Amino acid sequence: MKGYATFFLIAVMTLGLVFLLVTRTRKDHPAPGVDPAFIELATAPDAGDAGAAEGGAAVASGDAAVEASAPVKAVERPLRIAALGWELVAAGVALTAADGGATGPAIELAPETALDAVEARLARGGADPVGADVAIMPLPAFVVAYDRLRALDPRAFAVVGFSRGREEVHAAAGALLKAPPGADEVKLVALGPATAADATAKAAGTESATTLGLFALDLLGVPPARVRMVAPGAADAKAAPFSALARGAADERKLAFTTADASRLIPIVAVASKKVLDENEAKLREMTKAWLDGLERSRKDASNVARRLANKEALPLGAGVGGAPEAISLLERLGQIEPAGLAQQRVLIGVNATGPVTLETLAQRTWLLARAGGLTTSATPSPLPIDERIAAVIGPTPPPKHTAEGDAGAADAGAFAPLPSGTTPLLVYRAVDAQSDAASVAAQIGFLAGVFEHAAFRVTAKGGEKAARAIAVQARDRFDLAPSRLTTAAGEPAGAFAAVEVVSLP
Repeated sequence: MKGYATFFLIAVMTLGLVFLLVTRTRKDHPAPGVDPAFIELATAPDAGDAGAAEGGAAVASGDAAVEASAPVKAVERPLRIAALGWELVAAGVALTAADGGATGPAIELAPETALDAVEARLARGGADPVGADVAIMPLPAFVVAYDRLRALDPRAFAVVGFSRGREEVHAAAGALLKAPPGADEVKLVALGPATAADATAKAAGTESATTLGLFALDLLGVPPARVRMVAPGAADAKAAPFSALARGAADERKLAFTTADASRLIPIVAVASKKVLDENEAKLREMTKAWLDGLERSRKDASNVARRLANKEALPLGAGVGGAPEAISLLERLGQIEPAGLAQQRVLIGVNATGPVTLETLAQRTWLLARAGGLTTSATPSPLPIDERIAAVIGPTPPPKHTAEGDAGAADAGAFAPLPSGTTPLLVYRAVDAQSDAASVAAQIGFLAGVFEHAAFRVTAKGGEKAARAIAVQARDRFDLAPSRLTTAAGEPAGAFAAVEVVSLP
């Protein structure tokens, strides 16, 4: 009996020991003096040569812990650039090689065909894949969009080009060379507030073309308040004496002039919010320099750029971009843009801007026309939404301003040479303001000489040819105009202090 009790006790103790061994928590216990990191490295597959090449630092447990805890650097997102028209992203195409290589900062391109789509991208901001940090658009489009984007405090910070022939003014024979009779409304076939909802109007006109038409009528002495815009294709469009449309739109009136003549009236600007400019100034400087370089490259390789755009070939396109136009259409549009370079930035933007035609003077003029014509409801902002910090750094110092003042009674106010044969009158400026005088007319001639770079000007004035010569001398001396661009004529303009005919040279 005593033997059974002993056996039973031993069996119970044995079962208890087995239970404890099975259920206890197991831990690794490396041999004393052996680093656990060394064990892990030694047991990793194919560790030999790679571990030796990296040196012994990775072996130490302290270094391994630092490496494991270091944060992974996030990939910097691209600068997102929207544009009003596929042709306006040509610079970005030229900066991105077909093999995937790129010059300058990383960018994404989002060309759009409607202004509201560009506005929507700017409103979302560049952090959104369908947003934008920067927009490339003509100045009149920026003026129209400013009301809706005012909360962003958008600012034009670079001039990347000028429109050259994209916009046209058509007129009845001789209509732009004499003031319309009476004080009745003057009809202009164009894209305006009353026609914006019409699909035909959207296809046929642009904000820039409308601005060109309002500019022509304002010079003629017709204030924008007298202008009534009529939609293309409307019942009374055929009887309107003037039209201002995008190039290629059908129109029965005779072509009067285009932005190929007024080659400095419609600048194409780069726009960003103040917040983006404040936070990314260095990156935007780099982007602007690269973009201006890309414009020059795209001009030299226009056929290849047009093909790649049409095919969306190896392009860094943003999310939500629609279909591209045909290559032949893009090639034509590329020819209607005159690129601007680094040397022009400080000439056009900032306190050192020189000459009568700067981004500031163009913006003031455009805003006045847009407001009076109903394209925008806001008065000209003060100060203007122009930011010079990028241009001030990347652009070379412009030459000093010319300060010579002409003397209306100067002894050299002799007859100017007649214009050569083969000239074509484009339009006429009529000084009908009661405050008009010789100085104000001379200033207007200086502005017109900057806008119509290749035109000449024939002056007539109240008081006859002697008064006209005095105005021409002031304009010549104040703005360094070549004498060959000025001439005078006898007679007095009816109902105006002076008249200046803009003449296209052969």
